[in-house]
Amino acid sequence: MKKILTFLISLLMILTFSYAQSSELKLIGIAIAENVGEDDYGLTSIDGLFSIIHFEKLPDTDTFPVYSRWMGYGKHDIEISILTPEKDKVLASTDDSFDLERENEVIYSVGYLKDVAFENSGIYWIQAKADGKVLKEIPIFILQGDEDIDSEGTDTNPIAIFSLPCIEVYENDNGLTSLAGVFEYYTTYELPFEDTFIIANGYLSGEGTFTQKFEILSPSGKVIYSSEPQEFETNIGSVVTVADKVEKIKFEEGGDYIVKVYLNNQEVLSHVIKVVVQEE
Repeated sequence: MKKILTFLISLLMILTFSYAQSSELKLIGIAIAENVGEDDYGLTSIDGLFSIIHFEKLPDTDTFPVYSRWMGYGKHDIEISILTPEKDKVLASTDDSFDLERENEVIYSVGYLKDVAFENSGIYWIQAKADGKVLKEIPIFILQGDEDIDSEGTDTNPIAIFSLPCIEVYENDNGLTSLAGVFEYYTTYELPFEDTFIIANGYLSGEGTFTQKFEILSPSGKVIYSSEPQEFETNIGSVVTVADKVEKIKFEEGGDYIVKVYLNNQEVLSHVIKVVVQEE
């Protein structure tokens, strides 16, 4: 979805490209949620991020959506699957196809993993593929009754699962983090312009205290925003969203604005926010 600064929404070709141009499809976000939809303005809402499903008794089944966010160019096929703890069997899967017309175009997909049959508790895996290649696997924790997560053998470092611009981060009625007004790009007739939005960075599982920060670079390579380092705590099975409000950032040119995310000073995610300039 796009965040629109004008009333007209027809798309024209973007004027400049500064990010690395490639026909490969890059996964820039993946998350499990209670619901994914659109608001009245056509922006995306990701409601109720989670990584744990608690059943009273197993075996049992469940259905849930997986939000994935991609960046690239050209035609691609994706597949989102859920695997057994041993990764030897696919329990359910969903697929989608993209035909991206602009370099570094950002697009999202929502696929429902339906009637997933869980036989036993344990750590299952959400797997993301693009054009037959596995790009990422993230854990989903299945528990029964009063069972706690068995953290033996799990990684103490959190997994960076998404970075995205949005309008609001809040807690829903079930106490789960939700994101509203998620967008991929701007369209405008006039430059420069200013806007205020949130960069929300999501981390899954891990154990301990960590520091994150991000920066935004203009198409010409100038750092136009650098966040203050933020500390956050996480534990095995948790989903932590670190939000930073970017106040009145100025966009002076069309093209790809690069967002780089750092965890403990190491880059873990990057993506673009496009500014598409239209002719009057």
